[in-house]
Amino acid sequence: MNTELLQGITDRVRLVPDQHRVFDQDISMVLKVFGIRAPILSALLDLGFPHRSSGGQQYFDELDLANTSLALHLPSPRYLAMRRWPDVLRAVAENRPVRYDLEIVAECDSAAPAHQCDFRLPAEVQALGAHADSTARKFILSREVGTSGRPGEAPPQLQRIFGEVSGFHFHILPKALYGDLSFVAATSLADCELATRYLVGRAIEEGWEARRSFGLLLSSPYSLEHYWPEVRLDGVWTAFDPHLINSLVRWEVLAAAQVSNAQVLNSVFFRVADDWIPLVEDAGRPARVSLLTRRRQLAGESVSATGSAEAAS
Repeated sequence: MNTELLQGITDRVRLVPDQHRVFDQDISMVLKVFGIRAPILSALLDLGFPHRSSGGQQYFDELDLANTSLALHLPSPRYLAMRRWPDVLRAVAENRPVRYDLEIVAECDSAAPAHQCDFRLPAEVQALGAHADSTARKFILSREVGTSGRPGEAPPQLQRIFGEVSGFHFHILPKALYGDLSFVAATSLADCELATRYLVGRAIEEGWEARRSFGLLLSSPYSLEHYWPEVRLDGVWTAFDPHLINSLVRWEVLAAAQVSNAQVLNSVFFRVADDWIPLVEDAGRPARVSLLTRRRQLAGESVSATGSAEAAS
């Protein structure tokens, strides 16, 4: 057991102020959902890992456990899903044509008494060219990766800015810290949205035209909602994601030499808007959606759509 590693994880977790924690995960969830075994948990507690005791039981914060599981590369549903994310990045870097068919299906809010579903697609989603069924409950998006978009890497001036996030640690943050640039400045902890805000801000400071992007990162068996930065190069909005690539390397699901953190990633994403919006609305409220995605190697590989659905950025 690597005490130094566990101390580093504990120290990072404790950088999140305690008032943002909800201690509602009991011991059974620690192992069952996050894969943290008793000896590791005991060592973490000895090092000061946040918890609360009540009625003779110990309780933990869900985000603390999720971040710990990721840092230790434990087989939680989130980490298992992340192992598939590099596939689309490698397809771009290797110029290997792959097709992704993304089926977005909205769920009706059956918990609400006598609720009549009334699905609508926001204008930003309609602008993607989505082929929706007559109820707007299901629509399809398709993309060929490795065959479209701007190839190559960011210019050296941008790469220097990207280098500033190399010391950032990906951290799943509580809602109260979303977009809080003072937090990342003080802690070097950032989720995808916070790293995007930082990079866009720095690019603008250095004279680039840059914007935040919210949308979908293609992955099989399930795509995911995501944030990334875009910079206008030669009149074209161009997507990058150095924080994601750095994080995948740190999680040991992507080899450092496989994809540059300056790689242009236009075809990897479906951009929806500058900030989060629901992909489908149900009677004016965000609808819960499934993002089942089939990946087809255009050289003839069969369709794959099996695996875990749990993933987030």
